[in-house]
Amino acid sequence: MECCKKFYILFLFIEFPMADGHLYDLPSKEEIWVQQQWKTVDCRDKLNEDCRSEQEQNNLEHSSHSDVSAWSSTSPRNGRNAGLFPEWHLPLTIALVLALIVSIYTLAREVLHPFLMNNKNEFYRIPVLVVNRVLPVISITLLSLAYMPGIIAAFLQLYRGTKYQRFPAWLNTWMLRRKQFGLLCFFFAVMHALYSLSYPSRRSYRYKLLNWAYQQVKQQKENAWVEHDVWRMEIYVCLGILALAVLSILAIASVPSVSTSLSWREFQFIQRKLGYMALLLSTLHALVFAWNKWVDVNQFIWHTPPTFMISVLLPIIVLLCKVILLLPCLDKRLRKIRSGWQSSKRTQNKCVHL
Repeated sequence: MECCKKFYILFLFIEFPMADGHLYDLPSKEEIWVQQQWKTVDCRDKLNEDCRSEQEQNNLEHSSHSDVSAWSSTSPRNGRNAGLFPEWHLPLTIALVLALIVSIYTLAREVLHPFLMNNKNEFYRIPVLVVNRVLPVISITLLSLAYMPGIIAAFLQLYRGTKYQRFPAWLNTWMLRRKQFGLLCFFFAVMHALYSLSYPSRRSYRYKLLNWAYQQVKQQKENAWVEHDVWRMEIYVCLGILALAVLSILAIASVPSVSTSLSWREFQFIQRKLGYMALLLSTLHALVFAWNKWVDVNQFIWHTPPTFMISVLLPIIVLLCKVILLLPCLDKRLRKIRSGWQSSKRTQNKCVHL
C-alpha cells in the first residue's frame, strides 16, 4: 500500500510539472477519478486505524474496570462490606478477653483484698503494677496458642496415618492465625519490658526504698543482702532478655520483605526452632520468677493461686507435647507421613472404599 502511494505521488509530479511562477495544469477526468479512488482507500485505511485504536481503548477500559471489580472486595474505597483486619479478629478477641479476665483476677488479689481485709489503700498499684502483672500472662499465653495448633495437627496426622486428609475447619483457621498470635505476643512482651524498666522511676518505689532503709537502720542491720533473692532476680531477668531477643528475631522474620528473602528451610528453622526456644525461655523466666513462692501459703490469697502459676500451665503442656513428638518412634513416623507415606491400615481402608 505504501509503495502504491509513493508511485502515485511520483506520477503526479511527472504529469503536472510546476514551472517557475506557474500553477499546476488542470487534471483530466480520468486523473480526477484516480485521485478520488486513492482518497477513498486512504479514508478507509484511516477509518480502520481509528476503529482499531478505539477498540483497544475500549478493551483497556474494560480490563481496568474488571481489575477494579476483582479487587473491590479488598479495596479500601470500594469494599464497603470488607471487614477491618479480618485475619486479626480471632487473635485480638482472645487477647482482649484474656486481658479482661486476668485484669479482674489480679485486681481482686492485689487491690481489693488489702482494702477489704486490712483497710489498706493499694489502688495506686493499678496503672503500673497490676498492668505489668497482666501483660506477661497474655504474652506467654498467646505464644503458646501460636504453637499449640501445630502440636494438635501433628497428633492428628499420627492418628490418621496420612497427610492427605483435611484438618477440621476450626484447626485450619487456627493454624492460619499463628502469625497474628505471635506478633501480639511480641507486642505484649515489649510492653512488659517497658513497664518493668519504669519501676525505679516511680515515686512510690522511691518511698519504699526510704522505708526499707529506715527499717534496716532500726533493726541495726549492716547488710541486707539476701543471696537466693539476688540470684533469683539475676537469672529471671537474664532469661527474660533472652526470650525478648528471640521473639524480636521471630517478629522481624515475619515481615513480608524479610520472609520472602529467606529460603523455606531458613524460614522453618526460625519459626519452629527459635519459636520453641522463645517459649522455653519465657517459661523458665516465669518459673524462676516464682522461685520458692510455689510453696508459700501467703501467695494463695482468698485460696486462689497467683497469676504466674496459672500462666505457665499452658506453655508447660505445649512443651511436654513437643517433647513427646520428638521421641524417635513418633518423630520418624511423623516425618514419613509428611513426606507422603500412608499407613497400611489407611491404604486398606482406601482400597475397600474403592
